[in-house]
Amino acid sequence: MHTSLQIFRDVVNKISPIRDKDWQLCEPGLGFRTLTKSAFFVEEGKVYREIGFVVKGLLRSYYLVDGEEINTAFYMEGQWPKAYHSFLTQTASRLWIQALEDTELITISYKHLQYLFANSPAWERFGRIATENLYIGSQLRSEMLLLEKPAERYINLAQTQPQLLERVPLYHLASYIGIKQPSLSRIRRRLAKVNTTV
Repeated sequence: MHTSLQIFRDVVNKISPIRDKDWQLCEPGLGFRTLTKSAFFVEEGKVYREIGFVVKGLLRSYYLVDGEEINTAFYMEGQWPKAYHSFLTQTASRLWIQALEDTELITISYKHLQYLFANSPAWERFGRIATENLYIGSQLRSEMLLLEKPAERYINLAQTQPQLLERVPLYHLASYIGIKQPSLSRIRRRLAKVNTTV
């Protein structure tokens, strides 16, 4: 647990530095949770009452649309799986978050996070910056789906998050970049031919 907390602190401090006295406010409200592969961290129809931080493992978020799973994000070590709308409004989630590997999480409840924001300017600043980063990421994903061709989406994913290509099944990656698996397989074969002739 001590090592997990240090990993958590290191990532938080990179977003916005937190002094020891403010960490003392935070740590009593932290939880620790494990998920086996295929287990759910968030389920549609349930209120998302805690935000997570991945210490070890991998998760995906998705919507279920007309029986089809549409992936929206992947969360690895040092990242924050979240159903943000449900968390902020404390209303039922429409999103699912599922472990793709055995996963270890540090969790913090909505109530405790609100307590930190109310009692610590440092934590309030962290929350603002984290929200800004979330907005930027959401806009970049929207632009990717709207403005880039499928091959460009795959190439950018391979360049910016190469570890996903090693850890995530191809059909999940295809869903994430907005295409069907056969199309992604064709793109990969075409790129492989180009690379071997260079």
